[in-house]
Amino acid sequence: MKVGILTHYDVNNQGAQLQMYALYNKLIELGHIPIILTYTKNFDFNSGERLKNQVSLKSIPYYLKNYMLKKGIGLTIFNVKKYSLNKKFRDNYFSYEGYANSNIDCAIIGSDEVFSIPVGVNIMMYGHGLLTDKVFSYAPSFGQTDTELIKKHNCTELIRSGLLKFKAISARDIHTYKTIKHLTGIDAETVCDPVLLYDFTNTRLNVKIPRQRYLLIYSYDRWMIEHSEINAIKAYARSKNLTTVSAGTYHKWCDVNIPCNCLEWIEYFRGAEAVITDTFHGSILSIITSRPMAVYIRGLNTNKLLDLLERTGLSHRRINEITFDEIDRVFDTNIDFNMVNDSINEMRRKGTEFIRKALELCLKEN
Repeated sequence: MKVGILTHYDVNNQGAQLQMYALYNKLIELGHIPIILTYTKNFDFNSGERLKNQVSLKSIPYYLKNYMLKKGIGLTIFNVKKYSLNKKFRDNYFSYEGYANSNIDCAIIGSDEVFSIPVGVNIMMYGHGLLTDKVFSYAPSFGQTDTELIKKHNCTELIRSGLLKFKAISARDIHTYKTIKHLTGIDAETVCDPVLLYDFTNTRLNVKIPRQRYLLIYSYDRWMIEHSEINAIKAYARSKNLTTVSAGTYHKWCDVNIPCNCLEWIEYFRGAEAVITDTFHGSILSIITSRPMAVYIRGLNTNKLLDLLERTGLSHRRINEITFDEIDRVFDTNIDFNMVNDSINEMRRKGTEFIRKALELCLKEN
């Protein structure tokens, strides 16, 4: 079947690109023809985010003011390189069609925070406006969006009516499961993110790994900027004779900053001695590459990160604050990766079975 994928397809972010790649290739593995469905993202609730996320001539003043002047030329140049690498990657690896005029056999909504509405509502993410009624979700997330925010923007019926028409519905985390249950009464199946679902074992690229042993840092450039956090991480790295490397994002204080696409990104995790991250996909990459990690959870990703660590048996990798003692405490404990890999294999089996059954249901109704 020709299967459309609705996700955040043009985000300048390694995790978003990698989960799209993983689901796209999982569908190929299952014998289907995937198509990335394009759309214009809605930013009615936060117009500033439109300029930040949609790179165009109109966004140049925004980037000059908020990046070049406020954050420096180093970060600006890095993000330009990163955007170019990510765009080249997307152009080379995916096929695209507009969501409103694509003659697909069925559509998958997900993964990522496709149900989230802090910046605006995208009606297609709830199945509205598609040329097929064969729609199901795989590992969508509401992020930090809750029923109160949905009610505030008078979106309850819009979202509920769409979800009730799905042929099968899943959730990436327990918060999303509870929100779907509250809105529709449906017990969605909880499944893993596509980056956990797809086996990257044989996906290998030749990249220039730093020669010195290194501590990999993965955090968005707006985070890990407090002097106390920076000093703690650098002190820990020095205590272990490690270089600090930031791959995929820019941190001036790191010894090495590496722009890369999402497949190259995996290799930098594989080469690391250890990882410090405060992101969802940074944590997943640490898990699938069997790297010791310390995970700091911030308010914007509490729901999904707590759920991920609990489901993989890695709650003990959480640091309560970014201090030398906390980092040292977490890295002083070992990870039973045999147990973790057993959990991942079960999640992969469950996720694959969900997709297979949903596709079979759509095929029968065609």
